[in-house]
Amino acid sequence: MKKWTLHRIHKWLGLFAALWLTVLGITGLLLDHRDTWAWLWQSGLNPTVLPENIRERARSAPFKIYQVNPQLDDCHITGGQHGTWGSRDGGKIWNRTDFIGRTEQPQLYAAQFIGKEPDAVLWLATDSGMWRSDDCGLTAARSVLNGQRVTDLALGSEASELIGVVNRSQLFRFDAIDGHVVFIDPVAPDQKQLPDSITLSRFVRDLHYGRGVFTAPFSLWWSDAAGVAMFLIPLSGVLFFFLPKYWRKKKRQGITVGRQHKKQTIRWLFRLHAPLLGLVTFIPIIYLSITGIFLDHNDALIGWMKQTTISRPWQPPVYTLRSLDQEIYSVTAYPDQAQHLSIGTRLGMFTSKDNGETWIRERFPEGRSWFVWSLTRSDAGLFLGGMGGPNLYREDHTSAWRVVSGAGHMPSDAVWLDDQTWLILNRDGLRKGTIGGSFERVSPHFPDLKYVPWYYIVDGLHSGVLIHKQWKWVNDLFAILAIILVVTGLMRWWRKKWI
Repeated sequence: MKKWTLHRIHKWLGLFAALWLTVLGITGLLLDHRDTWAWLWQSGLNPTVLPENIRERARSAPFKIYQVNPQLDDCHITGGQHGTWGSRDGGKIWNRTDFIGRTEQPQLYAAQFIGKEPDAVLWLATDSGMWRSDDCGLTAARSVLNGQRVTDLALGSEASELIGVVNRSQLFRFDAIDGHVVFIDPVAPDQKQLPDSITLSRFVRDLHYGRGVFTAPFSLWWSDAAGVAMFLIPLSGVLFFFLPKYWRKKKRQGITVGRQHKKQTIRWLFRLHAPLLGLVTFIPIIYLSITGIFLDHNDALIGWMKQTTISRPWQPPVYTLRSLDQEIYSVTAYPDQAQHLSIGTRLGMFTSKDNGETWIRERFPEGRSWFVWSLTRSDAGLFLGGMGGPNLYREDHTSAWRVVSGAGHMPSDAVWLDDQTWLILNRDGLRKGTIGGSFERVSPHFPDLKYVPWYYIVDGLHSGVLIHKQWKWVNDLFAILAIILVVTGLMRWWRKKWI
C-alpha cells in the first residue's frame, strides 16, 4: 500500500476538488462585479429552464428603483441595472424607456421627480450620466455627466436642485434649471467620528464581497486575483498531472514530443501553480473560503455574528475610512440649508454642515452604527434604509431616531406619498404604510423581463441553490478542501520553491 505523503494528499485532493473550485472562482469573480457589469442584468436565460426558486427571485428583486410623481399619482417609474420603465396608469402597463441616442439601456441607480405638475421633470441617474424625461419615462434625453456612473440622486436644498454621487465617491449639486453642476470633494471623517467597533457580520460580508481589507479598488483586485487563481491553479494542477500521461500515450503511438518542450511545459505549469498564483493569492483564498462557510449558514449564525464585534485596533485598514472613494452609498440634503448634507456609508451616517469639510457621525439607537443603504427625505423628516440594522426615521428639528418596523430589510428606494404614507421597495417587493404604524405588502405588476438575469443564475450556481437547496453542505466541504490544499501547497512549495 502506498504511503499517504504530503505530495499524494495534495495531488488527489486537488484532482477531486478542481472542477467545483473552478466554478466557485469564476462565479465569485463575476459576482464581485455585479454593480458594474451590465450584461449580468440585461441578458439571461428563459425562465422555463430554471428552477422555481431562481425564477421567484427574479420577479421583483431586479427592480431597485420605484418612484411616483408626487403631482401626478398615475405616473410611476421603476427599474434597476437591467433598465428603466415608465407607467402612466399607476403601474398596470409599463413602457420601456427609450434613451434617445442609445441602443442599449443604461443601468439605473436612482430616479427623482422635481418641479410641479404639469411641469414635473424626471431625472435619472445611470452608469451613463444623468438623463431627463418630460413624459413620465416614455423617453429620456441625455443631460449632464455623460459617461460617468451616477450612483445616487436626491432632492437638494433648493426647489430646483438635486444632489448626487458619482461612482460612490464624489458628491455634486445640480441645478435643474440652468444645468450647472458643482462638484464637492468631501474630506474623509475624522478618526474620532468612526465607530469603536464593527460587527462580525459586517466584516464577514465585506471580506467575501471584495471590500474588506484595503481601500477601493485594491480589496476588489485582490479578490479578483483569487477568483482567477481558483480557475488557473486547478487547471495548471490538472495539466501537471495529466500531460505526462498523455505524452507517454502518444509515445506508444509513435508520436514523440520533444524532451525540451516537455521540460519547459512542466516547469512553467509548476511556476504558475505555486510561486506565481499560489503565493500571491493564498491569503484571499483562505478568507474567502472561511467567510463562504459563514455565509452558507447565515440564518443560523446571524444572531451570534451581530453580537460579536471587532474593535478598531483589530480592524483592517479599509475601516479607518481615510478616503471616501467607493464608500458613499447614499446622500441627502436639507431644505434651505445649502451647506447641510448627509451621506450613508457602511460605517453609518455622517452629517456635514459645511459642505463636506467636516463630518459628525449620527448616533443611532443604543449608540450603534450600521450600513446606511438608502436615504429619502419627506417634507417633514428623513427615512433611512438600513442593512445590518433596522430602518429609521427622524423628524426635522429633532435628533431622536425612531425605528421603522415592517418596512423590510435593506430598502433600496422609498417614496413619500403624503403626510403619513410611504411606499418602500426592497428585494422582496413593495410595502405601503406609515411611520409609526404598520406596513403591508402591495402587489404591483412589475414589468415582465421575459428572462432571468445572468446575475441570479451565477449567484444560484455560486451558492449551489441552482442545484439543490442544501448544496451549502457541499460548498462547505470544498471550502475546507481549498484551505487544506492551500496549506499543503505552501508546505510543498517550501520544500521545492522553483524548478
